[in-house]
Amino acid sequence: MKKVFLLDCTLRDGGYVNDWEFGHSVITGTYKKLDTAGVDYIEVGFLDDRRQFDNNRSIVPNTKGFDVIMEGIRKKNAIPVAMIDYGTCSIENIAPCSESFIDGIRVIFKKEKIEQALPFCQAIKDKGYKLFIQAISITAYSDMEMLLYIEKINQIKPYAFSIVDTYGLLDKNKLMHYFNLIDNNLDPSIIIGYHSHNNFQLAFSNTIEFLSLTTNRHMIADATIYGMGKSAGNCAYELLALHMNQYYEKNYDINQFLEALDADLMPIYQKHYWGYKYNYFISAMQNCHPNYVQYMLDMKTLTISAVNDILTSIPVEKKLQFDKQFIESMYLKYQSAVIDDEDAVRDLKEEWQNKTILLVGPGQSIEKEKNKLYACIDELKPCIISVNLIPPSIESDFVFVSNAKRYGKMVDSY
Repeated sequence: MKKVFLLDCTLRDGGYVNDWEFGHSVITGTYKKLDTAGVDYIEVGFLDDRRQFDNNRSIVPNTKGFDVIMEGIRKKNAIPVAMIDYGTCSIENIAPCSESFIDGIRVIFKKEKIEQALPFCQAIKDKGYKLFIQAISITAYSDMEMLLYIEKINQIKPYAFSIVDTYGLLDKNKLMHYFNLIDNNLDPSIIIGYHSHNNFQLAFSNTIEFLSLTTNRHMIADATIYGMGKSAGNCAYELLALHMNQYYEKNYDINQFLEALDADLMPIYQKHYWGYKYNYFISAMQNCHPNYVQYMLDMKTLTISAVNDILTSIPVEKKLQFDKQFIESMYLKYQSAVIDDEDAVRDLKEEWQNKTILLVGPGQSIEKEKNKLYACIDELKPCIISVNLIPPSIESDFVFVSNAKRYGKMVDSY
């Protein structure tokens, strides 16, 4: 018979916001509040042997790190788990489960690493851990690829297998499609999970939809306190827990979530904003990696229309795999569009060949030296060309604008 459970990943996914530097007391305090609240699983952070141990960070090089951080914590209701991004933590850094504070390990990897990652997953299971395999970037899989993947998963029989909407691309119908595909073919003993992101503001509604789906297997829904997490954030735990209390006869203590938020996480939120942002909406709308969007926005030369033009032209096979060299070439190609301006240059030469020209650029000196500027204009009667601005105190004959984004702002102002 179907049972539903909640997994909190604030200390892991939330760590993308602040480089996992929560502070030791916040890590332990958040864990204790979540456990008291009745959360079923608590993800305490990342295992990553590229990082040095830091008692204040929820990312550690080996399982011993969490033993040290959580020393003195008595495990009560919740099952503590950690996550490994395959290739960032060797099996030698994972002690047997019987010697570790954590009881489960979640492993993430993209589809091109399946063959290498699954033996690693088996080794984790052999050490006694509850093995969670996370199908990140779920939308990158075709139906046939997912069916072949599930065949391999069934051979390992992990504790749970999760749908991970890495880039927040799923809507209700797409979620149902992947769920039915997996549920109908996954070994019935394996729990099915769902991890959402909020690029389309659908993390909460999608998670509610996931929990309502008909199945005979158990289900795990991921969430974080106040939606804290990577990119546009996650499903907010306090919202989901309240929903579960109302419709699934759960008894999660909402006050514990709010205490953790108010005392420990709100100061981080005020310093490092997380949540829905238009750049993450654009990446989801274009079904592409958010770093492509951020790269072009950082150029500060393109209008959003131009950004969308470039994103639309990215080949499908490239969209979810960020390639900096590729997007650089796309940007340069777009910017170097050849325009035949010979006639315009000739006309300008004929018009201006006997004129004195005054170029006015941005800067405070326009106001500081305005008396000298006015005197020069009165004396020389120049043709005035302002560059990348329309000066309020000088009437320009022409305005030169170096990029489309700046031009758009000027047009909107006049």
